[in-house]
Amino acid sequence: MAEGELLVNLRNTGPSACTLHGFPGVDLKGRDGTVSAARSKVAAPSVSLAPGQETRFTLHYPPNHSGGSGVTFTTLIVTPPNETHPHTLAQAINIPVTDGSAPGPGITVDPVGTGK
Repeated sequence: MAEGELLVNLRNTGPSACTLHGFPGVDLKGRDGTVSAARSKVAAPSVSLAPGQETRFTLHYPPNHSGGSGVTFTTLIVTPPNETHPHTLAQAINIPVTDGSAPGPGITVDPVGTGK
């Protein structure tokens, strides 16, 4: 099965350097509800960012090539590692649904600092 990918950039907007380590929380929200991305098996590096610098992570999902309408998520809610304040991003992601199963399997997130 082909896999969809979405790169999400994170920028240090603060006045001093910061270090990130771990996985972001990513929830996909749509008309039919919310699904949380599972963590991938990729090892998490520590990433140090000076003010204005960016890093990224990759969200993986199964694209809908089924010919059916699937389920569309229109919002990503991203919480960086060790943070409690989420950031909301508009994004359309359509995944397949088969045999009446709930969407969500196959949606994973890599740790910060490992995006392509």
